[in-house]
Amino acid sequence: MVSELNGTDNGIWSILQPTNSQIITIDIVIGIAVILLLIILLYVYVGSYRKFKTKFTLGLVLFALLLLFQNILFTYLLLTYSCFRNLEMGIPFFFLNFIEFFALLILIWVTLE
Repeated sequence: MVSELNGTDNGIWSILQPTNSQIITIDIVIGIAVILLLIILLYVYVGSYRKFKTKFTLGLVLFALLLLFQNILFTYLLLTYSCFRNLEMGIPFFFLNFIEFFALLILIWVTLE
Protein backbone atom coordinates (compact mmCIF):
# COMPACT_ATOMS: atom_id res chain seq x y z
CA MET A 1 0.00 0.00 0.00
CA VAL A 2 2.78 2.44 0.87
CA SER A 3 4.60 1.65 -2.37
CA GLU A 4 1.42 2.50 -4.25
CA LEU A 5 1.17 5.87 -2.53
CA ASN A 6 4.74 6.92 -3.17
CA GLY A 7 4.73 5.82 -6.81
CA THR A 8 7.20 2.94 -6.70
CA ASP A 9 4.93 0.37 -8.31
CA ASN A 10 4.41 0.00 -12.05
CA GLY A 11 0.68 0.70 -12.00
CA ILE A 12 -1.28 3.88 -12.50
CA TRP A 13 1.22 5.96 -10.50
CA SER A 14 3.93 5.41 -13.10
CA ILE A 15 1.57 6.77 -15.75
CA LEU A 16 0.65 9.80 -13.66
CA GLN A 17 4.29 10.55 -12.84
CA PRO A 18 6.22 10.27 -16.12
CA THR A 19 9.99 10.29 -16.02
CA ASN A 20 12.02 13.21 -17.28
CA SER A 21 12.94 11.15 -20.34
CA GLN A 22 9.28 10.54 -21.16
CA ILE A 23 8.50 14.23 -20.82
CA ILE A 24 11.44 15.10 -23.10
CA THR A 25 10.03 12.65 -25.66
CA ILE A 26 6.71 14.51 -25.51
CA ASP A 27 8.67 17.76 -25.89
CA ILE A 28 10.28 16.40 -29.06
CA VAL A 29 6.86 15.53 -30.52
CA ILE A 30 5.55 19.01 -29.70
CA GLY A 31 8.75 20.50 -31.15
CA ILE A 32 8.17 18.69 -34.43
CA ALA A 33 4.57 19.96 -34.47
CA VAL A 34 5.87 23.51 -33.88
CA ILE A 35 8.28 23.10 -36.80
CA LEU A 36 5.37 22.04 -39.04
CA LEU A 37 3.32 25.05 -37.92
CA LEU A 38 6.25 27.36 -38.68
CA ILE A 39 6.62 25.85 -42.15
CA ILE A 40 2.93 26.59 -42.77
CA LEU A 41 3.40 30.17 -41.57
CA LEU A 42 6.52 30.58 -43.68
CA TYR A 43 4.66 29.35 -46.77
CA VAL A 44 1.86 31.87 -46.18
CA TYR A 45 4.27 34.72 -45.46
CA VAL A 46 6.43 34.02 -48.52
CA GLY A 47 3.27 34.03 -50.65
CA SER A 48 2.25 37.36 -49.15
CA TYR A 49 5.72 38.79 -49.72
CA ARG A 50 5.70 37.74 -53.38
CA LYS A 51 2.32 39.40 -53.79
CA PHE A 52 2.86 42.65 -51.86
CA LYS A 53 6.67 43.13 -51.60
CA THR A 54 6.45 45.17 -48.38
CA LYS A 55 8.96 45.46 -45.56
CA PHE A 56 6.36 44.15 -43.13
CA THR A 57 5.86 40.89 -45.01
CA LEU A 58 9.63 40.54 -45.43
CA GLY A 59 9.92 40.99 -41.66
CA LEU A 60 7.34 38.24 -41.15
CA VAL A 61 9.30 35.91 -43.45
CA LEU A 62 12.55 36.60 -41.60
CA PHE A 63 10.82 36.20 -38.22
CA ALA A 64 9.35 32.83 -39.23
CA LEU A 65 12.71 31.71 -40.66
CA LEU A 66 14.61 32.56 -37.49
CA LEU A 67 11.99 30.94 -35.27
CA LEU A 68 12.03 27.87 -37.51
CA PHE A 69 15.83 27.67 -37.29
CA GLN A 70 15.68 28.00 -33.49
CA ASN A 71 13.10 25.22 -33.18
CA ILE A 72 14.94 22.88 -35.54
CA LEU A 73 18.15 23.41 -33.57
CA PHE A 74 16.41 22.97 -30.21
CA THR A 75 14.59 19.80 -31.28
CA TYR A 76 17.82 18.42 -32.74
CA LEU A 77 19.60 19.05 -29.44
CA LEU A 78 16.80 17.31 -27.54
CA LEU A 79 17.11 14.32 -29.87
CA THR A 80 20.88 14.00 -29.89
CA TYR A 81 22.31 15.25 -26.60
CA SER A 82 21.62 13.06 -23.60
CA CYS A 83 22.59 15.85 -21.20
CA PHE A 84 19.12 17.37 -21.77
CA ARG A 85 17.53 14.14 -20.58
CA ASN A 86 19.54 14.14 -17.34
CA LEU A 87 18.93 17.70 -16.18
CA GLU A 88 15.29 17.39 -15.08
CA MET A 89 14.44 20.01 -17.69
CA GLY A 90 11.50 18.09 -19.14
CA ILE A 91 8.77 20.11 -17.43
CA PRO A 92 10.18 23.57 -18.28
CA PHE A 93 10.80 22.50 -21.89
CA PHE A 94 7.30 21.03 -22.05
CA PHE A 95 5.64 24.25 -20.92
CA LEU A 96 7.72 26.39 -23.29
CA ASN A 97 6.94 24.14 -26.27
CA PHE A 98 3.28 23.83 -25.26
CA ILE A 99 2.83 27.61 -25.02
CA GLU A 100 4.68 28.19 -28.29
CA PHE A 101 2.55 25.57 -30.06
CA PHE A 102 -0.72 27.24 -29.08
CA ALA A 103 0.65 30.73 -29.76
CA LEU A 104 1.52 29.63 -33.29
CA LEU A 105 -1.91 28.05 -33.73
CA ILE A 106 -3.47 31.41 -32.85
CA LEU A 107 -1.08 33.21 -35.21
CA ILE A 108 -1.97 30.84 -38.06
CA TRP A 109 -5.67 31.27 -37.34
CA VAL A 110 -5.37 35.07 -37.42
CA THR A 111 -3.13 35.00 -40.49
CA LEU A 112 -5.50 32.82 -42.49
CA GLU A 113 -8.59 34.89 -41.62
